[in-house]
Amino acid sequence: MSRDALIVGVNQYQNLPSLTAAAKDAEGVANVLETHGDFRVRRLPEVIENQRPHVGRQTLVSAQQLEASLVRLLLPKGDHIPEAVFFYFSGHGFQREIGIREGYLATSDTQPGSANGGLSLSWLRRLIRHSPVRQIIIILDCCHSGEFLSLKDEAWQGCDGQSYLFIAASREYEEAYESLESEYSVLTQALLSGLLPQQSANRRVTSTDLVASVTNQLSNEIQQPLFEQGGSEIIITRQSETPLSQKENISLISRLKQYSFNFCPYRGSQPFEEKHTDYYFGRDALIQELLQTLQQNNICVLMGPSGSGKTSLLRAGISPHLSAGNGTSEDETCIVRYVTPGVQPLKSLATAFIKTEQGIEVASQLLQAENLLKSDPNGLTSLVTAALLRQPTAQKFWLIVDQFEDLLESTANPQTQQEQQQAISALLTALRCPSKTLGVIIGLRSDTAERLLSHGELAGLIKSNRVTIPPMTYQEIRETIEKPAEKLGLKIDPYLVHNLTLDLTGAPGELALLQDTLQELWQHRTYMSYGQGRPCLSLESYMKLGRLSKMLTNRATVLYQSLQAEEQAAARRIFLALCALDKGRLDQCRRTHLSELVNKQFPKELIERTLQKLLSARLVVSDNSITAYSPPADPQNTIELAHKSLVSDWPLMHQWLQTNLSALRQQRDIEERAWVWHQRGELNCTDYLMGQQYIKDFSQFLRAHSQDLSTMAQRFVELSRRQATYQRWQTRGIAVLFPLAMMTGMTVSLVHHQLAINWRADVTLTRTALLSSQNSLSSEESISPMLPQRWGMVGAGYLTATSQVLNVTQQHPQPELNQTSNIQLARAVPDPDVAPPQPLPDDRSGAVNVETVDKP
Repeated sequence: MSRDALIVGVNQYQNLPSLTAAAKDAEGVANVLETHGDFRVRRLPEVIENQRPHVGRQTLVSAQQLEASLVRLLLPKGDHIPEAVFFYFSGHGFQREIGIREGYLATSDTQPGSANGGLSLSWLRRLIRHSPVRQIIIILDCCHSGEFLSLKDEAWQGCDGQSYLFIAASREYEEAYESLESEYSVLTQALLSGLLPQQSANRRVTSTDLVASVTNQLSNEIQQPLFEQGGSEIIITRQSETPLSQKENISLISRLKQYSFNFCPYRGSQPFEEKHTDYYFGRDALIQELLQTLQQNNICVLMGPSGSGKTSLLRAGISPHLSAGNGTSEDETCIVRYVTPGVQPLKSLATAFIKTEQGIEVASQLLQAENLLKSDPNGLTSLVTAALLRQPTAQKFWLIVDQFEDLLESTANPQTQQEQQQAISALLTALRCPSKTLGVIIGLRSDTAERLLSHGELAGLIKSNRVTIPPMTYQEIRETIEKPAEKLGLKIDPYLVHNLTLDLTGAPGELALLQDTLQELWQHRTYMSYGQGRPCLSLESYMKLGRLSKMLTNRATVLYQSLQAEEQAAARRIFLALCALDKGRLDQCRRTHLSELVNKQFPKELIERTLQKLLSARLVVSDNSITAYSPPADPQNTIELAHKSLVSDWPLMHQWLQTNLSALRQQRDIEERAWVWHQRGELNCTDYLMGQQYIKDFSQFLRAHSQDLSTMAQRFVELSRRQATYQRWQTRGIAVLFPLAMMTGMTVSLVHHQLAINWRADVTLTRTALLSSQNSLSSEESISPMLPQRWGMVGAGYLTATSQVLNVTQQHPQPELNQTSNIQLARAVPDPDVAPPQPLPDDRSGAVNVETVDKP
């Protein structure tokens, strides 16, 4: 019989008040189930203390982590379905109303006023309805937990032998309380008492017994729990047949060994921390490169895309070496502090300089350090100096600032924006200090590098001191798989390693995918003949899980179904944009720019919110890419799928692609043309716009699907249409004017021919008259009667030229006009056999250039 339990206790919250009893509640329930319930218990958050797992009191739990754990519990994979599952939650609960009211379980990263509203109780209800497990127990010890039982329209009813028990700590409009008489919450105190089989006459506790016990204990309390039960009774705990004294005789070594097999050396979606250093492998070469860089410089910037393992490298790789003095000069000890800016950068920075003792002194120290950073530009330098004075053996203070992109993110909150600038200024001021007692290591996501453009000095500092995380080599991947298991004593099927490397090599988010896969395999570890009595990670389990492709597509399906309607539409748009369609194959991925996804129907806020969920689920990875045409000041964010199996093996993706593949291809073609046009500066030039024939070929698509194009592509199409319309009207104008021009030309030609005939006759007459009357010409009036009236302005021009010749003759009288003079005078009138000159410009002054007139 297999029985699984997920026990969750959340004490620490980023945006809600911290709790003190939640982790204690969860640990108490976990101990009872392990001792009397025969449950295989998984704690969340889980830490190892004294070689035993415990619910972490200071550890955070993300919504994505809780969702994934519930999916594994209620939708188990493989052929071995557990007979019963038990889910217990202790922490904050709240309601959110946007049109309709919904209840949520609050995780550490919950922001009640934003879209990140924790884990939806409605989603949990739907997940339970699809569970194949026969016996399901759900207990929620949080405020407003009665909302889970008020979903009557989605009520889950047991069928085909299924049984269930749901318990909520309070009604949907009530709060849940911690007990004043014990260290547990009110409901959990009653549960722990009711689950003890020693108090039952039958030495066992069933679901009916537990309801009766809790009801009886809390009958006089202000807080009244709610119950929902169906199917047959579920045996939850029973008296163990093995005497306690016999259990105590088990050797300590055997018990520790058994506990070690219950510790997972793989972190899944969570980063490795300093306490996991012994199980962190695969980055030895990069760690040595970083340590050598730190010996030469006081600053180092570690850059890499999302999912490349920056946080694990900083916390489990670099930090332990610096703390031990391995990365510095000989005999030099260091203080190492790790911080993330978050929404309160100065407060986060101040936490690096407070003492670790608990109590009211911590709050006082934190406030003093924060005020110093706000008021004094050299406050960070002063805090570093004070920290080194408190620890005289330390020569250097190393400050690790991970998720540095939080300091570069634009925000509408002026206080946060001011703190971001103050934090950056404090770091730069401290680094300029000549004492060199401060070293800064920055972790920065590469897709946010363009935000540095507005920070000149910081951008230059990061550019000259950055180290980019390279993809893992084949040997490094093998070390990541094999060495943690060897450290713990687990056996790994060598064929499993071979198949994992084949499935993962080259994937953009391969490190995150690898850790998720290994953690899933650890959950399904089995005992094989080659294991020598130790649990094994086997190829058989990997095949039953469906290899990486099925594991990833199942995760994508669960996430997609958990999204709201508008987010589902946005996710569909994102996934389709990341499929390559232009090579005749539908199993290839492509990168795309965020600008291709945004339009009026899908605003930027919706796309970014949905994309963040896909990034958190490791389905999509983000990076920064500068194309050949991009100016340095305009880098573009790009995204791509984490693995090609989301294209080749995901049934939902196949369904989307086959719905209207032709339209998708046309849309992709326009989007790519629009991107080239955008990269060239969005010029109003026909070389980059769509031509008339192209618009005609795509007219049907544009009529039906133009609203699916991005805002940039719609602008591109509109400008192309305007340009095509202008060209079309221009062409039509030429077509209309050309026949008119031909007719006009023929008419002018006929008139010109008749004028030429008359011209020759008149010129001949004039030449004769000039030669015969050479002595009697004294003025232009004597010549004017000889000129035909039809000469018009041309004749007047010749008259003026002839008058100028006569004036010269009168001013310089000669005895006699000889024959040569007669010939020269005659040349003042053109030869009648020569074609008449072209009409001259209409000069109202009447002056005509003689040289121009004399030329035929």
